[in-house]
Amino acid sequence: MTTRTMSLGLLLLAAACGESESESDPSGLKLLADIEPVRSVGEARSGVFIPPFLSCREPIAGETATREDGQVCTHVSIAGATEAGRSFADYADCDVVRTQRPFWSRDPYAVSDAQDPRLGDSAFVQELAWVTEQVEATGCSCCHDSRVIGGKAAQWDISLGPIWTDTVSDTGVALFTGLADSSVLGAYPAEDNNGFERELVGLPSTDGERMRAFFLNELARRGITEAEAAAVPPFGGPIYTNQVAVPRTCDAGVGVDDEGKVRWKGAPARYVYVMREDAANPGVPPNFDLPAGTLWRLDVLATAAPVSSGFAYGTTPAGSFQRTPETTEAPALVDGQRYHFTVLLDVGLPIVNCIFEAGNVSATDAVPTSDGAEPRATEDDCAEPTTDVALGSACDDNTTHSQCGCSTDYCAVLPGQTEGYCTITGCAEDPGRCPSGWSCFDLSTIVPGEPSFCLQP
Repeated sequence: MTTRTMSLGLLLLAAACGESESESDPSGLKLLADIEPVRSVGEARSGVFIPPFLSCREPIAGETATREDGQVCTHVSIAGATEAGRSFADYADCDVVRTQRPFWSRDPYAVSDAQDPRLGDSAFVQELAWVTEQVEATGCSCCHDSRVIGGKAAQWDISLGPIWTDTVSDTGVALFTGLADSSVLGAYPAEDNNGFERELVGLPSTDGERMRAFFLNELARRGITEAEAAAVPPFGGPIYTNQVAVPRTCDAGVGVDDEGKVRWKGAPARYVYVMREDAANPGVPPNFDLPAGTLWRLDVLATAAPVSSGFAYGTTPAGSFQRTPETTEAPALVDGQRYHFTVLLDVGLPIVNCIFEAGNVSATDAVPTSDGAEPRATEDDCAEPTTDVALGSACDDNTTHSQCGCSTDYCAVLPGQTEGYCTITGCAEDPGRCPSGWSCFDLSTIVPGEPSFCLQP
């Protein structure tokens, strides 16, 4: 049995002998402890996911500290929470949090009436105030409190009274109760999140039973049974789809090849994983981004350009660092052993998710790299009469978009899917381009250079 490893000594020897294909500098291997986390949108590249970090600061004016060190510590994360009774936006940067999930403003599901009889129920009003205070202390408020986002919110809005819970859709209420599964969205343990947990309910809370009871009452008021709420499909969209996807066998030349190079098809990446064959698919922070069985993970700083295929396993190309292992070199790969290989465009956006066999990935089968999709049809291309393609028509070519026409010029294939649909671009600039019922998704906020397009209902 042959063991393959790219130790620092061997890599230095390879460099001395003229190895030039990889841009890695083995003498400058960067580990987690060597890097300073990116802490602001101003530091990061546009549209890039900024990983969560812990922010500790003094209480704002008028508030007092509860910790002995006089600090208020908060995970700057969509799953994070500050101390109960405080506002998350006072202790964490919501601009950073909104890089961690796509955000766009949506109209509320409904708006309550100032004469609503519930406002005369003192017990209800008291519980609503508590629920509001709980949400205000969490990262959810970064997208669902219009006071924080310049008057905008992603449908439900804790600032839109008099009873903001009316702005939540029926499926959202099912999520809040915890009956609809939203676990793939990630969570911190209560002891590391100022007492807020998300195991029992969909909204982080310091009292899950109390939160659930409030929203079970709301379910009943709407005439929705608990069985119907539990039947709501799991939340997470492509995050869920990616989590449950079954890795396929890697294409020829994909994986870690017999020269020790990391290779994949497609765009440059921000995360690269080599894991045990049985490891789960990587998900979102804070608790799904490092699956058990991760042998090696390479991260690219949010300040840096993504890395291209072809660098040496166990090295850190410019702008990247080794997240796992934290203190030692990458483990040797054993010939004949199968490994789970995942490459992400960014968090939640897989380029490759497959199984390769070490020693059976030939460098002579090296796959071409790409800096992204080729241009779609131009105005000149569409100047001549052509057979157009109907909106929503099936397609799978999201590189050249050749299966789509001129008015529907983009093949939208969601992460984890093999087939998509032809759709219309440019809706961020002209919202009227999308037909009734369709929404506009601006992909450029995640992948710079990509368009906005109309998203199927």
